[in-house]
Amino acid sequence: ADAANNILYVETGTGRAFKRKRKDKDGEKAMPTERVSDTERNLKSSLDLMASLTASSFIFCQGMLGGISLLLFYLQVDQDDRAFMRSYSPIAARGQKAFVFLSTVSMVAAFDKWSKDQMAGWHLRGGYLQVLDMGIILMYTLCFIFTLMCVPLEDVMHSSHLRVREWYRWELSDDFQARYATWSVFHALRCVFGILGWVLSAWETRNYLHNAPNKPLHDVYEKLFGKGVEKEAP
Repeated sequence: ADAANNILYVETGTGRAFKRKRKDKDGEKAMPTERVSDTERNLKSSLDLMASLTASSFIFCQGMLGGISLLLFYLQVDQDDRAFMRSYSPIAARGQKAFVFLSTVSMVAAFDKWSKDQMAGWHLRGGYLQVLDMGIILMYTLCFIFTLMCVPLEDVMHSSHLRVREWYRWELSDDFQARYATWSVFHALRCVFGILGWVLSAWETRNYLHNAPNKPLHDVYEKLFGKGVEKEAP
């Protein structure tokens, strides 16, 4: 070590060569820059991978919600009330769980997309992309709300199926028929909003997945902000 020049000689991996490294303020050995950069690079790659997987999971759940909504909406429109009761009551509990889970994840994904697009400076599309993101948030939020409103009667239909498999053939009370009519409207609306949410999300799926990591979005925002400052400067 050269104390006068604050130089420390560090042995390389070969065991024969030495490199000069400057000491830090406390006199400790400076870490090789290659090791620090590798660590940062691995950490960044891991975070980017997690962000990409999360974004892909969001898109997958939105697609699943759109597909289930389209299927159940078709079954409801194509059949009369008794036939739909027969078809849906065995899977009412599972359908309820699927709608609650997928609509919740899709709603969170919509807010996540809003934040990422905002960090990216709206990709220079301004109000158009803001309105689109607000529409996606609205669709999935309404789908989630109407899903919760469908829960009580779905529990009744599923429990009726467990007790008597052909309960829909019996004479139904006026109260149940009124509740079922209301449920049918709520069910149709949640399916429509689930489909519309997926249609709106499909417009921006590619950009959303490509810009999944947050750090690049921050960099894009800084570049856009810098360009704006340069344009305003005389």
